[in-house]
Amino acid sequence: MALAAGDAWLNNGANLLLFGPPGGGKSHLAAALGFALVEGGWRVLFTRTTDVVQRLQIARRELALEAAIAKLDKFHLLILDDLAYVTKDQAETSVLFELISARYERRSLLITANQPFGEWGKIFPDQAMTVAVVDRLVHHATIFEMNVESYRRRAALERKRGRGRPPTHATITANA
Repeated sequence: MALAAGDAWLNNGANLLLFGPPGGGKSHLAAALGFALVEGGWRVLFTRTTDVVQRLQIARRELALEAAIAKLDKFHLLILDDLAYVTKDQAETSVLFELISARYERRSLLITANQPFGEWGKIFPDQAMTVAVVDRLVHHATIFEMNVESYRRRAALERKRGRGRPPTHATITANA
């Protein structure tokens, strides 16, 4: 739905959520969408979720969390790559929750994750926080489920098959 509207979804603070197994192209798709939006004049930040969480934790320790979130608010789209790699730690997930809550219905998020919502209890230690995060993210969201084989795995298998001599077929000769 969001992509069918061109880039108008950014004006409404809508989200894109990309789910699928590792190696399925979620990060590449997110980067390509971000790049296209930058070319269209939008301000976009692509970052690993763990990196932004670490920066926000430092800001919280320095009593500057509100300012750090305000700085991120300058981006029309914040792409959080690999959400599932955030560790199940109250300090990490609470700053992530605050970021998501601050952007809710105002600024867009594009999130990639290799775990479906049903597994997010492994990311957020508090069940109420898990429900609140999912609720905010999906309220105005387009969700892509990218259930494809890992491109990295497929490439590795193709490289492995390419080694050595190509297979030959045994033939019987009359002189043998």
